[in-house]
Amino acid sequence: MMNEVERAFELYGKRLYAYMRRLGLSEVEAEDGVQEVFIRAMRSSIDWSSPKGYLFKIAHNWAMDVLRSRMPLIDEEEGYELSAGKDHFEDVHLLLQSLKEEERSVLLLLYQEGLSYHEVAELIGKPENTIKSIVHRAKAKLRKEV
Repeated sequence: MMNEVERAFELYGKRLYAYMRRLGLSEVEAEDGVQEVFIRAMRSSIDWSSPKGYLFKIAHNWAMDVLRSRMPLIDEEEGYELSAGKDHFEDVHLLLQSLKEEERSVLLLLYQEGLSYHEVAELIGKPENTIKSIVHRAKAKLRKEV
């Protein structure tokens, strides 16, 4: 089992870290999150031959708990102007931060991690059509911001 856990860590550790950073966690929080994901996964009985969905589900839930526990970093009522001098990554980061936590998470899981609508729906625990509605609303917000 340990070899399977190590293999899963090698395959998904950096991706889980990057996912949690994109959700808005600090470096330390994301590092703690990766550790917590693997601790929780090792305590449960999962199929280590294909752990991706389960690991991201744990990461998502853990990150949402952390984000809910602290004050919002960005007031969602405020608008953002993207200056031409900013790096493209910073622009995208600001745009994503203007979304609600759930919207940001769904977009990252779909487009960054390459999960399907069905996989995201299972991971978050909402119907697939709800996930599609969340994506539609999030994209509309992003179009307004740009």
